[in-house]
Amino acid sequence: MKPARALLLAASIAAAGIFPTFSSTSARADDGKVDLQGEWTTDCLKIGKNDRHGIVTRITIRGGRMHAVSQIYARSSCQQPTVQVRYEGTLDGGLKDNDSMLFAHTVTSIAMTPNDPAVVEHYNGDPKGIGCGLTGWKENIPFDVDGRTCAAITFASKGETLFDRAWIDGNRLRFAAFPVTWSNRSPDDRPQSPLETVYYRTSY
Repeated sequence: MKPARALLLAASIAAAGIFPTFSSTSARADDGKVDLQGEWTTDCLKIGKNDRHGIVTRITIRGGRMHAVSQIYARSSCQQPTVQVRYEGTLDGGLKDNDSMLFAHTVTSIAMTPNDPAVVEHYNGDPKGIGCGLTGWKENIPFDVDGRTCAAITFASKGETLFDRAWIDGNRLRFAAFPVTWSNRSPDDRPQSPLETVYYRTSY
């Protein structure tokens, strides 16, 4: 599996950022918030067994708020939506550290919405695994999954703060932890290297 394309692995298996940007010229924004507001979006990325599924993630930053939507598709060409995952959080940071920026984000909510009847059936058929410990899944109805284990991933709980870093190169943005790591709960847990997933600026 390609780690950087593992956004919400549990959802992608069942169907088969959010993040801040920072100035590269100052150690900290004057108001303590992100100074590069706007929208960042990935390409259509292939995920799942034999890369047969697709995913697109869009991150919107307004002030100190982060909002991310990952849409998973049945086809690698990003057609036929199957699962949507939404992340909401608040930002604290960031501090320049060599070629990267250090920041932390606190979870407000993580919700998962199945968009396909087959996915609903799969979730309800395996509530302790893919179903995130929940029952009663319905098509196009979101369920809160913060703090829950969905297949191979245990999401952070609401109110937990996660420590990460970001790299910006022109209109390209990468992160060190999200969305692969949800256990980076202290500065010492902050990864040192960027993931391969690239988010491109799509609007201001």
